[in-house]
Amino acid sequence: MDNRFYFGFNTSEERKKRRKAELYSMSEQVSTFFWDEAPQHGLEMREGQQDMSFEIVDALINDQHFAIEAGVGIGKSFGYLVPVLLYSKRMNKPVIIATSTIALQEQLWRDVHAVMPLLGLNSDVILAKGQTHYLCNKRADEYMCAPKADPPDALKEGIQQGYEERKDFPEVLPQGVWDKVNVQRFSMKNCGSCEKKCKYYKVRAALKFTDGVVLCNQDFLTQHLMKLRRGQDGLINAAADLLVVDEAHNLDDKVRSATTERFGQGMLFGMIKSAFYELRSSDQSSVSGEKREAESSIIAFYNCLKAQVQKQINEADQDMRYADRFFFDQSGSAVELLTEMNAAIHNLSSSIQIYSSMDFRNNRSFAASDDLDAVSESLSELLDRIDDMLIWIEQHGSNTELVYCPKNTREIVSRLYFNGDERTILTSATLTNATNGSLEEQYSYFISNTGFPAGDRGCLSEPKPSPYPYDEHAMIYYCDDLPHPTREHEAFIEKGVERLLEILSISNGKALVLFTAKTDMEEVYSILSEKNLPYKILMQQPGSSQDKVLNEFKEDTNSVLLGTGAYWEGISIEGKSLSNVIIFRLPFPVPDPIIEYKCSVAKDALMDVRVPEMIIKLKQGIGRLIRNFTDTGIVCIIDRRLRDEPPERYHDITWDSLPIKNRTSSLDELRKFYEGLPSAKE
Repeated sequence: MDNRFYFGFNTSEERKKRRKAELYSMSEQVSTFFWDEAPQHGLEMREGQQDMSFEIVDALINDQHFAIEAGVGIGKSFGYLVPVLLYSKRMNKPVIIATSTIALQEQLWRDVHAVMPLLGLNSDVILAKGQTHYLCNKRADEYMCAPKADPPDALKEGIQQGYEERKDFPEVLPQGVWDKVNVQRFSMKNCGSCEKKCKYYKVRAALKFTDGVVLCNQDFLTQHLMKLRRGQDGLINAAADLLVVDEAHNLDDKVRSATTERFGQGMLFGMIKSAFYELRSSDQSSVSGEKREAESSIIAFYNCLKAQVQKQINEADQDMRYADRFFFDQSGSAVELLTEMNAAIHNLSSSIQIYSSMDFRNNRSFAASDDLDAVSESLSELLDRIDDMLIWIEQHGSNTELVYCPKNTREIVSRLYFNGDERTILTSATLTNATNGSLEEQYSYFISNTGFPAGDRGCLSEPKPSPYPYDEHAMIYYCDDLPHPTREHEAFIEKGVERLLEILSISNGKALVLFTAKTDMEEVYSILSEKNLPYKILMQQPGSSQDKVLNEFKEDTNSVLLGTGAYWEGISIEGKSLSNVIIFRLPFPVPDPIIEYKCSVAKDALMDVRVPEMIIKLKQGIGRLIRNFTDTGIVCIIDRRLRDEPPERYHDITWDSLPIKNRTSSLDELRKFYEGLPSAKE
């Protein structure tokens, strides 16, 4: 009998039964792999890893979302890859694995190709990096052929060699040059003429039809899900109904980033200029008056923003010179000036659109005109929904940006990741903010930020602690005698650098120094650079220069690297003899519109939000030091706010949450411990 015509075998209930039967069979295959096959392949038995795989299968059988904290050393990548790859094969569906760093994406590429042969699989694997990592041949041609162009040899030679990704080009290629030739405004429609020669186009096309494994970043997955929830075609094959979010502690920030709009004065001027020069010369004079009016209104609005920033710095009851986010004050003339600016941009955009629609020249690009029109639409939406938006000002040196996003980020995360047909697996080494209480209490910060549906629809796993012998191999040093880092900032920097040098003398360098503020990092680097130290001092650099600094850090045994941002978790320092991680100032966020929106403005309520975030950051810092069973060293916190006497009210919960219990405030005791480590005797 041809079952295609027997509908009784294809009812919803029958499909569920067949799916559950496949999952039970898959469960047996996962068990066989870990208990019988993995040891034969020489893989190390890791209890936490096996438990993680079995729990993922159970969650799939029960049709649940799943969240798990898997400590460093558990082998969480293999822990989820085994069931996820088997699921893809058995269900004949693609699976999506999203991370927040390029380093982990590339590591997962290697891990997937290591696991598949062990499982007897040969699935397609697509590594989908962000578009700016790929060469745009059209932009490259325009840049190379521009009047007075003088492209670097590294760019010309790379293009001649057929290089298509940033990682293929030499490090000496300036990031500023790469930004002129990479993919910036991709669309399947507008980029159709480059289909055969653009690697990013090929990647995007393959994503639509793959039945294999997609490795992407969380921003890309969020954009895909946003399109699906709007009833549009997604960026990836819509048959994918199993998602894995690794480094899930970043998910709410990534979703907020994906729904955030930001406009700076220079950016708007640049867009207006580009759109203006897309017009024919004969048409430019017709819109020049509207262009001047738009530029004048932009200047007036951003002068208002700069005045607001300076006022908040002057009136703050704590040091906000080192903040980079400030509140947008809707009182006074700010909203009126924003409305006038938007009206002027809208008038200019409309006129440019009219004239460009009358230009019938072939192969003429109007991408900048479309972008300017999109700015007008976004600002209009902001003004229409201003009470539903979280609006703030960002200050980067002399550049000021207006930034805004929907207030309900938690609801957006929940709608995208937990309210569709997909099931989501979330994992990270740092998801919990407490070690005691119920699972809901241990994961409370994560649940609060993401709306994870703990209960029937979502399963929280018992955290899988790292198997590493932290207290035998590591010690935490904390200060109890320094000036307060915000109320006495200048004194804190001075005394903090003195303490930093004492700590570095113990390890003779070999340190990664993590900062919570870029300004602190730059100030400390300036001071250290003037000293005649017996080890090299390096500082985090932007763009491709970062690779050069990291390589120098790895190759110079005693060198010291100062970093912030992604350096807490996202950089690879494999091969570096690192024995000292120094946290220069606890990672409490300075007054911040986003943090303060999450709770009332009461001081105690703010602290309740900031402490879990600080704990997770500290755990990330510790994870930079201890990465395997042989790593040893010290973690040093240059900040007095974890002192024992008098204790802050978050003292106990913070210390209880950290994996290293062995701690001291004595430099002599720290030195004695360090000198007793095997690595110090080599």
